[in-house]
Amino acid sequence: MKLHQLMSSDDAIDLDGAQHLHPCPDCPMARSALPGWLGGATPEEYVRLAHSDTVVACHCIRDSQCAGMAIYRANVCKRCDPPNLKLPKDTDRVFASPFEFLDHHGGDRDNL
Repeated sequence: MKLHQLMSSDDAIDLDGAQHLHPCPDCPMARSALPGWLGGATPEEYVRLAHSDTVVACHCIRDSQCAGMAIYRANVCKRCDPPNLKLPKDTDRVFASPFEFLDHHGGDRDNL
């Protein structure tokens, strides 16, 4: 089984406890994400989640944190303490601001 777009958490795969370091093909935080593919959440809810201290699980890989979320948080200088995953900035693959994310996913900038 491999990762692909349009995966739901029901389709998640096991990586034997390994933490991935790059966004999945289906990660909402990735620039390659399908617009609006947010698992039932609104874009505004996702932005609020991204700017919180909540640990976010990956919806594609079981028992793993969302690498895209960790990179987004680095891109926007959001400091989260452990147990949150920390990864380096990557504005080529992952959105660099909440406005880029909202614009891509059809969110409302005025509704944050």
